[in-house]
Amino acid sequence: MAKDTLKSLSHQVIYQVYPRNHSNAGTFAGVVADMDRIKDLGVDILYLLPIHPIGETARKGTLGSPYSIQDYRAINPELGSIDDFKLLIEEAHKRGLKVMMDLVMNHTSRDHAWIQTHPEYYYLNKEGKMGNKVGDWSDIQDLDYDHLPLWDEMIDMLKDWVKLGVDGFRCDVAPFVPVDFWIKARNEIKKLNPNHIWLAESVHKEFLRHMRDEGFLCHSDSEMYAAFDVCYDYDIFQEVEDYFKGKKPLSVFIDRLQLQDMIYPVNYLKARAYENHDVQRLMNHTKNDIFKTKNWVAAIFGLKGLAFLYAGIETLTDRLPNLFDKDPVDWTKTDPEFTEQLKNLIKIKKLPIMSECKKYRVIDDGLDILHIEYHRDDESLIFICNVNQARDDIRIDFPSGEYTNLFDGKTVRVDEGFVRLSKNPIILHI
Repeated sequence: MAKDTLKSLSHQVIYQVYPRNHSNAGTFAGVVADMDRIKDLGVDILYLLPIHPIGETARKGTLGSPYSIQDYRAINPELGSIDDFKLLIEEAHKRGLKVMMDLVMNHTSRDHAWIQTHPEYYYLNKEGKMGNKVGDWSDIQDLDYDHLPLWDEMIDMLKDWVKLGVDGFRCDVAPFVPVDFWIKARNEIKKLNPNHIWLAESVHKEFLRHMRDEGFLCHSDSEMYAAFDVCYDYDIFQEVEDYFKGKKPLSVFIDRLQLQDMIYPVNYLKARAYENHDVQRLMNHTKNDIFKTKNWVAAIFGLKGLAFLYAGIETLTDRLPNLFDKDPVDWTKTDPEFTEQLKNLIKIKKLPIMSECKKYRVIDDGLDILHIEYHRDDESLIFICNVNQARDDIRIDFPSGEYTNLFDGKTVRVDEGFVRLSKNPIILHI
């Protein structure tokens, strides 16, 4: 994390919205119409996928990828106008929500105006032609940050969005862009908003290795923290995927979580994005097991960092909306019980101990559970996330007695330091 990152960010909950597929209208107005419900959940940051005009050349699907940017300074007319976006920001701020934009600084669409007016801004392949470093990103052209005027152009653009009222940037494949650029951009934006939030989409470790093997720039999370407040959890995401696929035990993932706590600054922050527009729904990973899914969601809130929710998780769907076409969330399938449990988790995330603890541990009990503990002085907060529905007792350092499970309000009995696992997550606070 950056030196001036606020510790209080660890209490924040990010709610990711794809405007095209958030409502049947697929517009900013559709998001605004849902804003009271979003606020009622208790989330803090409304994160919008890219809102710019989409390239037409080599477009993917019918409507194209929002990550193929045709104009950084304009609004995709399918979503509304600049005035509609200003209204969205205004309505969010009225409700105490921050607005985070998704910015794609590594590449543009293949028909961006710069290709004609500033061809020097673009990466050239071995044949001396414009191209992209990742083969299946066929609808984009990579930029070349060796050209410093590009830095000024990009930072001026960032300033304009901040002046409009945007509170944070989620930066797509941030490790592909020089960290020195990000540091400069952060310092410039800080002059406009000292509390602006910077979230880096860092990359899987195997992807990082591949890009470096090919001779391309690709920063590690440790490098990204020089400029960013928060990094994605992709440095250990391979272990999550391997667990879901049955390739590795959960203990390997737990070991990686423990390693994070050793190799990053003590107040590092991760976005625990185990479900997002690029990653399958948790219900898909758990083969539609509601209880396993609820335990994974509880872990999203229990692990150190920011909780990250992809809109539609409230419906407990296994369907990931199509990125390239119209595919709206079916809000009629919202699960009322789970929605209330999400609200409980968000309230737990606000507890001071989650940023002020003296000891944070992810414990390997030898079972398929994520056992997370926070301690300070005489206060303890414990998450027991039974992600594979094990049936056993586990040891916790709580006095014998009855406690309220903060997840569902039910009574939990601790006998001589042992608690019986349940189908739902168990979250205890004393």
